[in-house]
Amino acid sequence: MIFFLFLFLSFSDDRAVQLQHGNCPTFWWSFNGRCYTYVATPMSWSDAEFHCLSQGANLVSIHNMEEENFVRSLIRNFDRAQRDTWIGLSDVHREGRWMWSDGSVVGFVNWNAGEVTCINMCSYI
Repeated sequence: MIFFLFLFLSFSDDRAVQLQHGNCPTFWWSFNGRCYTYVATPMSWSDAEFHCLSQGANLVSIHNMEEENFVRSLIRNFDRAQRDTWIGLSDVHREGRWMWSDGSVVGFVNWNAGEVTCINMCSYI
């Protein structure tokens, strides 16, 4: 399964993770059997997801702290400023009902207390 990164969550556990290509295509990195890439082009959440879909992927879904640490490491590797980067979490289909764009279950979120995601029903890391 291939994921694109475009977004970025709240920073907490900043453990460095070694990026490896594994069996992923050029400019993609492997983590737990999945391939990830970072795209620095500014665009809306929906345009980012559409771009991912055109590549046979989705915006990243994050299911545990280990995966979040990997995603953060990937972002840091390509964007020293660590600007906000889109992830696949949104409530675009129903206000208040958060879903990953790849259809996987939302069981892990690492939001700070009182933190609100963006007004456009999307989330970032």
